[in-house]
Amino acid sequence: MVDVDHEIIGVEGNPRFRTHLVRERNREIVQQKKKTILAQAGKLECEVCTFNFKAIYGEIGNNFCEVHHLIPLNQADGLVETKLDDLAIVCSNCHRMLHKGKPLLKIEELKKIIGSIR
Repeated sequence: MVDVDHEIIGVEGNPRFRTHLVRERNREIVQQKKKTILAQAGKLECEVCTFNFKAIYGEIGNNFCEVHHLIPLNQADGLVETKLDDLAIVCSNCHRMLHKGKPLLKIEELKKIIGSIR
């Protein structure tokens, strides 16, 4: 049992310099995916759980979502061509869960996990 009267303190914020390789994302194709889905469906809704930021948050959630690469860029050996069909509209929670799997979960796999809980 945790003593609620005891204040727990953690020291954070120590600056560290790290060097690592990052893969550049093409913001234009991400914006085009959002624009295309909005034109087709009239909304941006998570392809896993159907969460819609605008429906929940109002105007601040308008046109907000995350875009997930169905083919992970970290597996690429160099430059790759990304098509709109290689991208999925997802909410932040589902995006994190897709990346939690090793290997990455597929959209349909995460849908099944959610479906088994509901």
